[in-house]
Amino acid sequence: SAKRWPTPTSVCLDTCASARDGLCDEGRGPAIPAGINPMTVVTVKCDLGTDCADCGEWQPKGPVSWDTNTGKGPISVLMAKGVDVRVKDAHLPPVGDPPRAPFWFAFTDPKKDTDVSQHMAMGGVVEPSITKIFYQVFKEHCIRQKGKDGNKPALFVDVGANFGWFTAVAASMGCRVMAFEPVPHFRAFLEYTVALNGFGDLVDVRHEVVSHETGKELRLVVPSKGYWGTAGINGLNIDSNIPGAVLENVTAKSVTLGDAVNEEVLLLKVDVEGWEWSVFRGASTLFDRHPVHNIVMEYSPGVPERSFLHDDIINTVQMLIDLSNRKYKIAHLGEGKTGVTFDSPLGEFEEVTPVNLQYDLTDANALKDGKLGCPPIKELQWSCQSLPEDVSPRSLRSVIGHNTNLWLSKDDALMKLRGHIGMIKLDEPSSTFTITAHPGWGMGMRWCNGIEPVYQVRHRCKCSNKDVCGEQEQQAIKLAKEGKLPQNYVLTPS
Repeated sequence: SAKRWPTPTSVCLDTCASARDGLCDEGRGPAIPAGINPMTVVTVKCDLGTDCADCGEWQPKGPVSWDTNTGKGPISVLMAKGVDVRVKDAHLPPVGDPPRAPFWFAFTDPKKDTDVSQHMAMGGVVEPSITKIFYQVFKEHCIRQKGKDGNKPALFVDVGANFGWFTAVAASMGCRVMAFEPVPHFRAFLEYTVALNGFGDLVDVRHEVVSHETGKELRLVVPSKGYWGTAGINGLNIDSNIPGAVLENVTAKSVTLGDAVNEEVLLLKVDVEGWEWSVFRGASTLFDRHPVHNIVMEYSPGVPERSFLHDDIINTVQMLIDLSNRKYKIAHLGEGKTGVTFDSPLGEFEEVTPVNLQYDLTDANALKDGKLGCPPIKELQWSCQSLPEDVSPRSLRSVIGHNTNLWLSKDDALMKLRGHIGMIKLDEPSSTFTITAHPGWGMGMRWCNGIEPVYQVRHRCKCSNKDVCGEQEQQAIKLAKEGKLPQNYVLTPS
């Protein structure tokens, strides 16, 4: 665990290079207008307590993650790397009287980070429809009634905390948080947001990589321009085709959740760019010992697929099967970027069933053996081993481009399920060729109208130009009816 310095009574230094310029450059106090200011963005140049003449003394609420006597905290780390820091109100339901935003959140130039920072700059909220699930779980359960643990708040475990958005949401609603973030510049944003909002008593920021083994030295590759969120183990999710990408290598010690967490967990969030299988393999003793009521994860089969890591592809599917065997229901959330009203009821989600996952596992094993979608279909001039075109349309993988988001729960009444996942229904006959569950969309949830007609039939779309693909479409439908499409296999219930 990271060192936590004792809470100082107050900090009043003028050691920042921008101190005494007549502006509060710490992102607090005079720099933040009263009330709710969704459009106000404040530039931060100084660590908390180091621009005292302009901001007034800083009185921390809870432990901090740096030695305040030195005046060198997370903002110094970021400024030394040439990283801009900005602060903005979180666009969530207001709190207090008079109403105010529940917390201020630190991010960077959205031109440099087109992920979290762009979301904050444009809307003041990150992944809104997924945040809504967190908000409603936390609203119901962060503050627990007096019981065997007294009034101890519920625990949220944030694996791959990144800038710390979900950590801040949890702490603002009264949850305790164990936040794992091994990437130094992400962690600096996280630590600053925690300190700025006075969440130090609730949040334990950890430096380790969560893995299936404890005590190993692991390498992470981190972009400092573009999509920062693709940082991960060995750079497996880095897109090498992005021009001008600037990458940094960092190392960190590993720890398992089984070793790090020894209590009941309200919600476990895992966003680790294809390393999910490793996180959950190391969490088995946690699940054996304590209830973990909810899991929200980014599920990224495209990461090991990109590097042809066939064992990891299988492990990624097996992870969900193992969790299903622990009696979790699995809801498919999708990307979660649409706008929402946070206090309105959650909608219904398609279920990822154990049967769906058996198709995923069958396909993953076939891919490893070089047999996915084989033998080649000569009449259509289709080869084998193409993703997502050659997976079963009854699988979870059939609705995923590269990654997606899942919510798993055993007992949360908030989760409402409707039907099941897949590009066709599980009970449709093996003769079905064209997509029926999501009309207008092809395999991997690719928009049919955005696919050139020459490739539409390969994605099970309806042909939009009969001169180009009409004959191929009729041939594919005919072969499906004759039982000659290997992708149309149907598993026998066990």
